[in-house]
Amino acid sequence: MSKVPFKSIADYIDEIERGFVAKESPEAIASRLGIPEKAKTIRRYKAAVWDLRELVAETKEERMVNHEARREEAKIEIIRSLDLIEKIKMRAWQHLDWEPGMTYQTSDGPRIVTPGQVIAWHHQASEMAAKALKAELELSGDDPRSKVVGSFLELIELADRRAGNEDS
Repeated sequence: MSKVPFKSIADYIDEIERGFVAKESPEAIASRLGIPEKAKTIRRYKAAVWDLRELVAETKEERMVNHEARREEAKIEIIRSLDLIEKIKMRAWQHLDWEPGMTYQTSDGPRIVTPGQVIAWHHQASEMAAKALKAELELSGDDPRSKVVGSFLELIELADRRAGNEDS
């Protein structure tokens, strides 16, 4: 036979908990219920069960607040990353617009773009654009690797449903 905790007050638990909600002391609850000799048991019950519930509820609330704060920080970082990617893409497109014979300004005065410069700039700009586009796809989850992972997870979910394991 297993020992049931707080068996002596088990019949009064609902009323005891209503008293806790109403901020009554264990002594006041015991007196109201006509069992003043059980005040210590009610106090132990409060410490063991009720206070733990409140602690768990408070912890859940704090975790939720912390989760929301971390989520907002992550959003800001994603936005900053996307802004940087946009700037990189814009700079790459600017470099791809150069053609031989165009002029540009330096601190030493105007210069004319040579075919060699255009080749170098186009090569660098193509790499910049490709890397920026790849990073953008990865952030959005639209890159090939993310799609494969998503498909794999869908396949596992489908297999679980077919096997009748909806809860998995």
